[in-house]
Amino acid sequence: MSFPLGRPILAMIAAAILAGAIILARRAPPRADLTIWVSADLHARMYQDRFGGSSLLDDFRTRTGKSVELDLIATAAMDVRLLSLFMFAQGSRSNSDSAAPDVVEVPIGSIGKYFRPPVDEVGFLPLNDYLKRSGWLDRIVPSRFSPWSKDGKIFGVPHDLHPCSLTYRKDLFDQAGLDLETAATWPELQQRCEKFQQYWKAHGRLRTALGLSSTATDMLTVMLHQQHVELLGPGLSPQLTDSKLLATLCWYARAVAGPDRISANLNSAPGQSAADLAAGDICGLITPDWMVADLKQYGSGMAGKLHMIPLPRFSPGDAPTASWGGTMIGIPRTCRNPDLAWKLIELLYLSPESMKARQIASGILPPIPGCWGDPVYHQPDGFYGQQKINELYISLATQLPHTRMTAYTAQAQILLAVVLNKAVAKVQTGGGADLESDCHRWLMDAQARLKSMIEFDTCGS
Repeated sequence: MSFPLGRPILAMIAAAILAGAIILARRAPPRADLTIWVSADLHARMYQDRFGGSSLLDDFRTRTGKSVELDLIATAAMDVRLLSLFMFAQGSRSNSDSAAPDVVEVPIGSIGKYFRPPVDEVGFLPLNDYLKRSGWLDRIVPSRFSPWSKDGKIFGVPHDLHPCSLTYRKDLFDQAGLDLETAATWPELQQRCEKFQQYWKAHGRLRTALGLSSTATDMLTVMLHQQHVELLGPGLSPQLTDSKLLATLCWYARAVAGPDRISANLNSAPGQSAADLAAGDICGLITPDWMVADLKQYGSGMAGKLHMIPLPRFSPGDAPTASWGGTMIGIPRTCRNPDLAWKLIELLYLSPESMKARQIASGILPPIPGCWGDPVYHQPDGFYGQQKINELYISLATQLPHTRMTAYTAQAQILLAVVLNKAVAKVQTGGGADLESDCHRWLMDAQARLKSMIEFDTCGS
């Protein structure tokens, strides 16, 4: 009997059937004892690269006999997958679900959405008992637990502190005869930046004193946190009409827009701000500790030309710094072996080996004061003209304001960004005279929208 489609097609079908049978007969590779999800490529390299002959994940296998699989997943994709897993965690799947990670890193911009459920239904395990039993609760900067906590339950171990300083081209400010180190307040700094720009304009070179974003609120938020202003207060009460917030918003809008601006819009593309600083087009930046590595990587020719100072304040009670960015590591409630997962967290975040890998890879200051005595944090930095910048970051780290993250912080930041963009547009079109009243009205509207959103989501809960 002949095959109606011909022998070639028959051969292809037979080959497909044979290949399928071989694939089905194969055993799936054994799952690792732990799976960790990471969204930052830098962190993945810190855990996988061999800085001292073996990687941190290799060390974990050696010490425990257990294997770890690391998955590098983009933040947006991780949020979708993890929230989906948490949503169906009760009843529809077991702790052995192969899709579920055992350890997860979460950036500070994402953590709020995980805090939407009641505290006992948050998808992460509270770590208070692990932190107490191990002694780490008293060895980590207390304020750094705030972003990762809800109602007294700590859901993540902080990776960092990220205190902010101000880095500027000292060589260019010195040529203009201006000293930024003695500018105690942001308005004083503004005056000197105006003189700086006037000097260079008179000498035939257009230079902008600072790089601040005219659209995003990251740097505005740093200035608000310096003043201990949060967008949401206790009980999720919106604080967008706070008088300090209004005054800071108006000052910021005039600093980044209009004829008296002292800032160019910061280009957020990787390395671009460092290139602008190296070219002398932008001559000052707010620099969290994680940004220093970028400046060194992309800022060719700047060695010895930079200087770092604490952030100016608006009033004497303000902090000379605030945090920008951050990451936690936590254990999902679906973790197969929470005790083993905690051992992995201790190795990746809290061990001497992890401190060495972190310093080599990033230079980020750990949130553990007991580590700050290491000589590596007290060396002169040639890139900053032999200034001991890590000692400055350490002094700032002890003065960091608390930062809270809630389920509605992201929405509040979006609403604030809308108002900022309106304020900038008004200043740019020459309407800055009525800026305070207009911003107050826009903030009132934003607060009403945020309050309505919260009430709608929480009614009946």
